[in-house]
Amino acid sequence: MKNKKMTALICGALMAVSSMAFATVRSDQVVLGDLQPGMRVSKIKEIYGEPLSVVGDKWNYKGFYIEVNNRASRAEEIVTEDSGFATSEGIIVGMSEDALNKAYGKADKIDVDSYDKEYTYYSSDYKYKMEFKVVNGIIRKIKCEEND
Repeated sequence: MKNKKMTALICGALMAVSSMAFATVRSDQVVLGDLQPGMRVSKIKEIYGEPLSVVGDKWNYKGFYIEVNNRASRAEEIVTEDSGFATSEGIIVGMSEDALNKAYGKADKIDVDSYDKEYTYYSSDYKYKMEFKVVNGIIRKIKCEEND
């Protein structure tokens, strides 16, 4: 009987710990403006037209750029350093890291360098991730991408 209780207790503890490891960000929340990683290139052109320039796999638009997987004809990564593009929760470049934490909660990963912090949030299915570069408490760059 004791073994069954101990096994149940251990299983319950493992389930509690494993549930804390999952991100609270849904896949459909990993967006920047009208764009989501994995979006077809034809849809991007339909919304924003032709890019201003193309350098390798990088398509430059006004206020953002995308990294394109040319073989699959889809966006792998969307990046902005412009305040004109919001995430699904309304986070834009120029907001405070406090706003970021209120919108998405505790980050799955935080990398701290001497000059900046990078907050990473994974979608609950780990298919996508969002990264926010923060300098002196202010969001300076937002990136949404497929999680390799």
